[in-house]
Amino acid sequence: MHTGGQAADALRLSTPDAGAVVRSLIGVLAVTAVALAWGSGATAMWTLGGGVIAGAIALQRSPGGRVPLVVTGSVELAIAVLLGTLAGGNNPVFIAVVALWCFAAGMQWSLGANAGLVASAASALLVLAPPTAPTPAQAVLAPTLVVVAGVVQAILIAVWPPRRWRAQRDGLTRAYRSLATDSRNVAADSAAAVDDAPLTWLREVFADSQVSQRPRAYHGGYRLPERIAGTLAALHSTADRETSTGRENPAETGLPQLLTAAAVLLDAIADHSHTARRDAEHALARVQTAADAVTGPEAALAQRLCEQLREAAVLRFGQLHRPDLIGSLASAPAVVRSHLTWTSPILRHAIRLSVTTALAAAAARYGDLEHGYWMPLAVIVVLRPETAHTYTRCAGRIAGLALGIIVASAVTLLWQPGPIGSAVCAVAFVGLAYAVSQFGYLAIGAVVGTIVVFAVGVGASAPWTGNADRLFAVLIGGAFAVMAHVVLPDHALIRLRQRAGELLMTEIDYAALVIKAFVHEIDHPAEVLSAAWQRAFRARAAFEAAWGATSLEPPVLRRWLRSYRTALNSVTSACTTLENSLPTHPSSALHGEFIAAVDDYVEALRGAPPSPAVPWSLDTAELSTALRRVHNVASTLSADNGAARILIGELATITRSLADIAIDRVTPTGEIR
Repeated sequence: MHTGGQAADALRLSTPDAGAVVRSLIGVLAVTAVALAWGSGATAMWTLGGGVIAGAIALQRSPGGRVPLVVTGSVELAIAVLLGTLAGGNNPVFIAVVALWCFAAGMQWSLGANAGLVASAASALLVLAPPTAPTPAQAVLAPTLVVVAGVVQAILIAVWPPRRWRAQRDGLTRAYRSLATDSRNVAADSAAAVDDAPLTWLREVFADSQVSQRPRAYHGGYRLPERIAGTLAALHSTADRETSTGRENPAETGLPQLLTAAAVLLDAIADHSHTARRDAEHALARVQTAADAVTGPEAALAQRLCEQLREAAVLRFGQLHRPDLIGSLASAPAVVRSHLTWTSPILRHAIRLSVTTALAAAAARYGDLEHGYWMPLAVIVVLRPETAHTYTRCAGRIAGLALGIIVASAVTLLWQPGPIGSAVCAVAFVGLAYAVSQFGYLAIGAVVGTIVVFAVGVGASAPWTGNADRLFAVLIGGAFAVMAHVVLPDHALIRLRQRAGELLMTEIDYAALVIKAFVHEIDHPAEVLSAAWQRAFRARAAFEAAWGATSLEPPVLRRWLRSYRTALNSVTSACTTLENSLPTHPSSALHGEFIAAVDDYVEALRGAPPSPAVPWSLDTAELSTALRRVHNVASTLSADNGAARILIGELATITRSLADIAIDRVTPTGEIR
């Protein structure tokens, strides 16, 4: 059903491993067959939808913590199904339940895009509830089978992880074990040989994998081990230099203790046993204590190593010392409460979703339209808490759903499948959704419409009539969604802040790619940089449009706009200078420590992932610290390395310009905080 495609869009799946997708879809079919044998058609429909959504969660790009996420998501889906089962037979109660649930689902976007889209998927299962009173057995069986479908997906992904991840995981395991050995060698003997050359053999593991298809922990996976190797080499050089001059005993600086603790942590990161996470938690605490105790010229390097090891541990296991799931659930109420303000884009989205879906559900229940459930379903698909290209994307999703209905209608003109055949068709189109997900939301929307038709066909007695009514209902639901944005738009200054954050993020992505091209070989640099610049250009146009729709009062906003434009123009100018000075072979004249420092700068430049709840911003203090590291390492470069000197100068310009942007200081009232 449509929720599977929507969840795939939410989790940004990009052509997952074919074997993992096939196993997931077989699991969905197996549980759906059980539901058809034991329960009603509605139970089978919900089971199919729950399995598809759980499979989308399981196939997300993060390789860690997927099992508890899948199970937790399945429990949320089961609650929605239980409410739909109990309230479906009473129209007023059902409409009230839809309104309350959709408000809660809209507020869940404050926890992140993935959480928001899973809540929307659960809302879709709710509005598909048939208008009949259930038996007690059905009320228990339907949510139970939804949970079972999720557990099956969790087991499949845990036992058979995607093949593409296995080679990269093995490569990272080998890299971290090699780094652990180097760390122990330097701890035992500061004069021990350390291979400070880049881990070129690790790069080969990632060479045949497209960037968009890597899990987050493996995104550019060779860079973090390279940065750790560069820091270890720098520590080795500093300790060796201090020993040779007789100025300080390495043991007295606390460096051996740090390196020994680092080796233990690296071994834990490379380990895949059930105790690896616990061992990493204890080792990371010892690394932090040892790093704080390091004195002398190695102190700054020790802190850098500690931060890099923490990053490696987080990518491998998720947040340590606070389990992802428990920590997120514990902090969720406070996060949601913080968005219960009238200017919050999340609260306004929740109100739009709740009211509009309830109105559409009422029209479906009391209107004389076959397949009227498409009205609230279209509202759920179309409405998102987004600020960029809102109406364009709404129209695109509506058109996608309509196209999907037309495709399904063409199929059923030739063959009208029964319940099992409908399930097979729905699952087949889910597989197609994974294949086309890399082409964006328009392609996803078209497949989603077809999935919904066949998924509902699993439980309907006469599912292949009323195609014109389906299209009409989608248009009505889409119109409701668009009118909701017109009647209750986001606060003007909040929208401006969001657009400013989007522009800043795309501009920084462009700068990060240019800097990366300066120190690393990248494929087709001209095309990559041109595409990044085009994204930044479109974001600037959207920002200027938002500014044009905002009042020019008070004057402080106009002053902020001038400084913001000036800073962004300086960043663009610096990137243009770098792009015009790109060396033919970037890494040939640069040593590993300098490349690692520049990579640290790029990581600080990119900042945290964006969130629909708050505008994207940048930690300028962290960026300034990263720039100082680049300056410190640059002193070891040869004086005739002109390209590196240009890079350092433009990095200073970028940092200074970004520090001048006060995007996070403009309040909804136009004041400067």
